[in-house]
Amino acid sequence: MLQNTQSIIIRMDTQGTITFFNHYALTFFDYTSEDVIGKNVVGTIVSEKARIQHGLSMMANDIGFNAEGYAVNVNENVRRNGDRVWIAWINKAIRDEQGRLTEILCIGHDITDRRRGSNEVRISTDTWKDMVVADTDVKEDVFDAVFHICTEISIEGREGKPVGTTFLIGDTKNVLEKSRQIILNPFEGHRPELRVVTNDSLKENIKALAQLDGAFVITGDGFVESVGRYITVDSSSVSLPPGMGTRHNSVAAITAVTHAVGIVVSQSGGGITVFREGRILKKITL
Repeated sequence: MLQNTQSIIIRMDTQGTITFFNHYALTFFDYTSEDVIGKNVVGTIVSEKARIQHGLSMMANDIGFNAEGYAVNVNENVRRNGDRVWIAWINKAIRDEQGRLTEILCIGHDITDRRRGSNEVRISTDTWKDMVVADTDVKEDVFDAVFHICTEISIEGREGKPVGTTFLIGDTKNVLEKSRQIILNPFEGHRPELRVVTNDSLKENIKALAQLDGAFVITGDGFVESVGRYITVDSSSVSLPPGMGTRHNSVAAITAVTHAVGIVVSQSGGGITVFREGRILKKITL
């Protein structure tokens, strides 16, 4: 079953040495068993230039190893020919009788979205964005645009430093009523065509403004209404997993009382969390 499933299945030790590579993984990455078994993931499916932030043994404590169904680790991997791909990994810690981590089992799915007419390689949201935008006024292309800006903020930060930020999309009237401006709104007075989030020329401005305090408020059809909104909704009734801070709790709270979609980029760790109706729909660790 492991050899014939249409999923990438890899097993490695705590140093990243590959001990198992199923047939689908070999075909997908274009390797033979002799090419990868006994070799390290770095230099095979992980680029030599990749920035490794956590040791594999530390990964056992990450949310990707817990039982929550929304948790997924997304990595940029590389095929033998150098093609970059985005893989969503579900990881399982394998422990000995003393509870010590000995190996890691990784089950992956290709979620690469290659934009037509472009060399840009992005994370696809095709399999799950429907559940995010259903019964809201948020258009799919607007959610995609904001989500991909969030992935770039998560990966790149700003001037080498990690950045955390918040986006509230849709049900704009209610969102503005339940928040207040804490800085001068950089988009106030600008023509609508200059505030469309799906316009690639606006992306760098948004990434720069992500360093400011407060949330972005974006209409369901993609117009940036405000930057620097402080959420005034009481978050005391919100219940989120340990490790999520004030930003996450506030977004959970406002999505519980509006029909907005919330996306939070965590400054610590760079995780991206998508909220609706006061709960987490998706958590992606890049």
